[in-house]
Amino acid sequence: MDILEINNLSKRFGSIYALDDVSFSIKKGDIFGFLGPNGAGKSTTIRIIMGFLKATKGNVSVFGLDSHVQSVEIKKQIGYVPADPILYQDWSVNEHIRFLTKIRGKQIKTRAEELKKILELNGKKKLKQLSTGNQQKLAIILALSIEPSLLILDEPTRGLDPLLRSTFHTLLREYRDRGGTVLLSSHDLSEVEDLCNKIVIIHNGKLIQDTTVSHLRAKHGHKVKAHFQDHAPSFSDIKGVEDLITTTHTAVFNTKGNLKPVLEILSHSKVGDLEISSASLEDIFEEIYK
Repeated sequence: MDILEINNLSKRFGSIYALDDVSFSIKKGDIFGFLGPNGAGKSTTIRIIMGFLKATKGNVSVFGLDSHVQSVEIKKQIGYVPADPILYQDWSVNEHIRFLTKIRGKQIKTRAEELKKILELNGKKKLKQLSTGNQQKLAIILALSIEPSLLILDEPTRGLDPLLRSTFHTLLREYRDRGGTVLLSSHDLSEVEDLCNKIVIIHNGKLIQDTTVSHLRAKHGHKVKAHFQDHAPSFSDIKGVEDLITTTHTAVFNTKGNLKPVLEILSHSKVGDLEISSASLEDIFEEIYK
């Protein structure tokens, strides 16, 4: 079942297209990575999903509802953490939770209190007394505590220390396991690798990849570093071998496609040390954006 469906979405500001014919969908239970550099169009897409902007062309469906026409109904089922949360600086953490409880019901308070303890947030402090990271924690608590059908997160872990990022990742997996769905916009590639089962990559307003992390890595290959007890064999004639550097006893190269020919040569050689690693998302991104 598709929770979110984006069809031929375009958004123009004057003569500039922030989005140009973007299409993708998110299924129930996905933790879906939405990736791209600054200015790629991620936040514009999210604002259209939330009904804050109107598309120039195309449409967005959330829970089968039109994101522009039925925005109010959609928002009742969405937890949203924007890149720069706008909260009440003169309110305390607890006052924000009490306000949300009045709107959403008493069940919110119990979950919010649990999340406050898990994320180690002082409820008595006013927002203006908190660091950026702690203000981000409050935005996360408010979004998660309503137990939404869909979480939309725009750079949610910015300002969080590594330990709390790990805790937040655990919370997201638990939310997913209870039937939730996540759209995660992030610059943190390790975060995407750790969490997301599917990703799309956007660049200059255009969708350039719609895939999974495992498929993306397989497509972009492996890095091989080998040290030999005897002379290093030749890998130059193998299809897919690139950036080959050899010395008398070593060979370092990237390879795309089937690893079998490489492994065949290695099996008939006296290998002293061997490292074969999948391409990192950083390497893949560098290649895609060239």
